[in-house]
Amino acid sequence: MLKFAFAVGAVLMAAPAMSETAIYGEVELTGLGRDSWPLNSGFASHNAMVCNVNGPDGFLSIRSGPGSDFKAARKLKRLAIVEVDDSERRGHWVRAVNAYRTVSTEGRSVYPKELPVQGWVHDGYLCDFIH
Repeated sequence: MLKFAFAVGAVLMAAPAMSETAIYGEVELTGLGRDSWPLNSGFASHNAMVCNVNGPDGFLSIRSGPGSDFKAARKLKRLAIVEVDDSERRGHWVRAVNAYRTVSTEGRSVYPKELPVQGWVHDGYLCDFIH
């Protein structure tokens, strides 16, 4: 019975309660990106790094629409950079207009790689970063 209760609890916790602040190699995650976007309101698009994906999935799904019931268009691992259009929001869902990678999932510099994507992403999995 305990295993079942634990599994149900894990399913209910879809959005992270707190932002990940951590250092991965050359990258420092400094908190949820959505918290700083209003401070930079002169820009519609913002770059943020995939974070808070330390659970069993280990990736962030870019969805075809603003909600977890929409089909996953692409999956991105930790530290991928996602460009979002903050002017297109639906609650905690924000439009992703592009993605790329400049560091590995461990935070080591890699040759830049485009990760073409368009869709929607939950802003609880996007952190500000220093690299």
